Amino acid sequence: MDPVPTSRIDSSRLDAINLMLRDLHTRHDEIRHKAAFRGCTAELLTLQQELVDYLLNKKHSLLGVEPGSTDDNLNYNSFT
Repeated sequence: MDPVPTSRIDSSRLDAINLMLRDLHTRHDEIRHKAAFRGCTAELLTLQQELVDYLLNKKHSLLGVEPGSTDDNLNYNSFT
């Protein structure tokens, strides 16, 4: 069995990262409501931003670009 080419792995990984970023940008009203009810909206927003930052860094690494070079000062919280 031949190994999967690195470019295909990178492409699949980039696709997965892009899908997860899209999901993190989607407004999830049920989760927002639960967070508000439990009093953890601020923590949820912080965690969401940390996940986005992590995924963007992974994406930039796969693309071979400098992290933050194109996305400076952007906030991806879908709750604001």
